[in-house]
Amino acid sequence: MVKKKGDKPKFEKILYRAQPYPDNYTCKETFLNSLIKNKNLHIFTFRECAFYGQLPLQQICGTIVFILLHVLQIPVNNFELLAMEVLTASGYLFVFGRSREAVKTCILFGGFLFGLSPIIQTLTRTISSDTIYTVIVICLFVNFILQNYSFSKGDYMSNCVSLNAAIFAAVCLASRDDNLSNVRATIILSILIYGLLPNIRRRSQGGIFQAGLSVTMVTLTCMLAWCTGYPCVIACVLTSALLCLIVVPLIFIKVQKQKDNIYGPWDEVELKDHERDMTAE
Repeated sequence: MVKKKGDKPKFEKILYRAQPYPDNYTCKETFLNSLIKNKNLHIFTFRECAFYGQLPLQQICGTIVFILLHVLQIPVNNFELLAMEVLTASGYLFVFGRSREAVKTCILFGGFLFGLSPIIQTLTRTISSDTIYTVIVICLFVNFILQNYSFSKGDYMSNCVSLNAAIFAAVCLASRDDNLSNVRATIILSILIYGLLPNIRRRSQGGIFQAGLSVTMVTLTCMLAWCTGYPCVIACVLTSALLCLIVVPLIFIKVQKQKDNIYGPWDEVELKDHERDMTAE
């Protein structure tokens, strides 16, 4: 075939040779040849979905315990309060290490809590109970939505907002207690449930299905045994378990089949590790 004068050469996807084509030119014949659908797609099984679904269930059970202790107005004596403080300090040292700074933080927290408890007790006395309980529900809902349910550190901002919302709800709830020991117990319990237990859970279970399932079964058994006289609470726990362990995983398995991501030449260039090293040199 004789090449006519003025005909452009065939387009090649190279950079080391000048070509009579604009920088954003794409060849119509080969444009979709590199199209890839659902690249690196991981299909989750029901077991995996149930394993990750138990983490929100544990959070729901912890919140129910946190609220019930306030509703039942169970008096806390000094020995029980000391046991809660020791348990919280041990959990903090387990998560953040037994360093001098960690011990110092535990001592400062105990001192500040002991000194600020009378202030917390009267903090919202001039505010109506309906307003306080509405704020508590909203804060606990924010904590549940933004809580990190993975086994990694997660997003720093979401973790901070989630923890602060739970602590603020605990302060509002503690301000409605008449007993000073119960005020301190409410704050300590919120630190234990919303601050330490998620970190301990990530470090101890770490993707182990048997460990996570054992913790969930023990939690559900204790909750059902403790709430035998409260049918509404039992119904809430069983409904949460049904949703988190069966219903939502089944819906996710059905929906994930419809996932359709496409990758092609319009995407940004992703350098591999050896290419990144060569570029750095």
